[in-house]
Amino acid sequence: MNWRLLLLVIATCTLMAWPTSATPPATQVLMDSGSPYYVPSAVTVTTGAAIRWENPTPTHHTVTHDACFESSGRCAFDSGAVEPGGAYTIPNLPPGRYHYQCRIHPIMRGMIIVTDSPLLPSQT
Repeated sequence: MNWRLLLLVIATCTLMAWPTSATPPATQVLMDSGSPYYVPSAVTVTTGAAIRWENPTPTHHTVTHDACFESSGRCAFDSGAVEPGGAYTIPNLPPGRYHYQCRIHPIMRGMIIVTDSPLLPSQT
């Protein structure tokens, strides 16, 4: 009977130590009051990766895909007003290039590049 208990303990420990497919942390972008305004101004992520913008400034900002300004455009994301101290996260985007800006301060511009496969460190 002791060997069954030992086998159960070993199986449980093995399963608990088994690697899982954890969600990677979101790529961080800061909204800034000075140039380049979004830091970094361009980010590259893989499909399924989240991107999070944080607003440490004392004013409201938005994160608005450029296509949202076109009547025939396919608006991929629009944060609405992100208040001071607030944040906005996009959980994932399909592969492509996404230029975006702040609706309140159109001089603020950035770009997201979403790829199908992970990049090697030398490609970032």
